Amino acid sequence: MKYFKRGILTILFCTIWILIPTLCLPHHIEYVPPLLKEPIPIEKLVLENMTLEEKVGQLFMLGFNGTTLSKSTKDWIQNRYIGGVLLLSRNIANETQLKKLTKNIQSNSNIPLFISIDQEGGVVSRLQWNTTLTTPQMSMNTPQQAYDIAVARGKILKDLGINMNLAPVVEYITDSSSFMYKRVFRGTQRDVARKGESAINGYTSVNIIPVPKHYPGHSNSSPDSHYYLPKVNITPSQWDSYIYPFKYLIERDCVDILMAGHILFPNIDTKVSTLSTEILTEKLREELSFEGVILSDDMEMDAIKDSGDIRKIAKESLLAGIDILIYSKETVEQNQVYEYILQSFEKGDIDMEILDEKVLRILKLKSKYGMLQSITLQLSLE
Repeated sequence: MKYFKRGILTILFCTIWILIPTLCLPHHIEYVPPLLKEPIPIEKLVLENMTLEEKVGQLFMLGFNGTTLSKSTKDWIQNRYIGGVLLLSRNIANETQLKKLTKNIQSNSNIPLFISIDQEGGVVSRLQWNTTLTTPQMSMNTPQQAYDIAVARGKILKDLGINMNLAPVVEYITDSSSFMYKRVFRGTQRDVARKGESAINGYTSVNIIPVPKHYPGHSNSSPDSHYYLPKVNITPSQWDSYIYPFKYLIERDCVDILMAGHILFPNIDTKVSTLSTEILTEKLREELSFEGVILSDDMEMDAIKDSGDIRKIAKESLLAGIDILIYSKETVEQNQVYEYILQSFEKGDIDMEILDEKVLRILKLKSKYGMLQSITLQLSLE
């Protein structure tokens, strides 16, 4: 009973306290409580505090040599502020080494990096330690199986310090002679889309960022884009049907980031898809209302390198709609491209508003997956 009385007194006191402002004011003045300001999203707060060099760095995801962090790679992370790294087989010796490497990568960066890997399963498996890691998409018979494997695989990746998987492949391939055949889900286009959705949901459930690929999609007859430029001769009227799996996933609102492939659709645009404003901005951003990050396939693949000067290709790709450029090889060309893009923004050749839009999308993705929490604390202390 005494607790009940104390509760009554507490309510009475609070009521009087709330009414005091109105009692103290002249009757003809209406008391309006102060408006509470909405908190600024962390990604916007981080963006406002970034230098030009830090912003430009976020547009790059780089591969590097060796199983330890070299001086040159450390320089990229510390002084050019790259947004992510790509781990390949050459970077991996064993679990202990890989955990140490990923920890070292993150400890050298002010803004946490995407640490990505190609772990599709099957023929594209950088990690080969067990069947959970190597089960190919082609053997995943149901959406539930795709989900379960993604969850189990995602937990392993997370334990290794990897936060992004460049998978699943959601292209529709039915010809067994295609170089993509062993990398894709089996079934109808809807089957592919549903299994892709399940895999994506599996990865995100354990806080791994999945990257469905390779928009708009290779065809059955496409040559390997690592060595040749694929050409797909569909007509504009066939477009929606062709990209069905990607359209399905975007409409289901489960895609935060996707990878664009280097593919030519001559009846849609004369430019390669990763250089095409028509394909990346008009069709993907505007028609499909995709608001996530667009990641390029490796910009050092022959399918794109043959398009001209690698520096100008990078600039054209960013203008067309790519947000993050992948360069898998540690070469002088990485330096050349970075300096060229930085100068393009400094000179005003590329609008600064475009840069801010891209970086904001990248930071928003990092924030969604809890990667900016340490920065939140740092900014609150300043």
